[in-house]
Amino acid sequence: MQHNVTEDITLLQNQARIFKQELEDIRYLLNKKTGGGPTDIKGRIVAPSTVNSVLAANAVTNASMADDAIKQAELDYEQVSVTVSAGGATGTATVTSGSIIIGWRATGNQDQFVDNIAVSGTTLTVTLAANATADNTFQVTLLKS
Repeated sequence: MQHNVTEDITLLQNQARIFKQELEDIRYLLNKKTGGGPTDIKGRIVAPSTVNSVLAANAVTNASMADDAIKQAELDYEQVSVTVSAGGATGTATVTSGSIIIGWRATGNQDQFVDNIAVSGTTLTVTLAANATADNTFQVTLLKS
């Protein structure tokens, strides 16, 4: 049996090529699993910091929000009930200072037109155009400041 050096060299070259391909596959899988890349900083994290999950004020723009992203749970609002008693023209309720009225509805009798609804400090006042002949009841929705 003759020993052929050319066959040995060819065999070694094939094994080296296979080894190189397997090493490239391992590198690819490792980078895929760790998110590594050529521009990544390589090192050992000794004392990892925590990421502050609180956004700065006014950091999210309208363009960054998905359509219909704000729902009832995210809206900071309050609803108060106000009664204008029979014979009176005004009724009041306590609200959060700086709240903005975004809507109202009658929840019972409304025998007079609503002339005005306003917030002053922490007091919401419903004013009718004339004195109520019976109790007039309303629900007012406010956006908290």
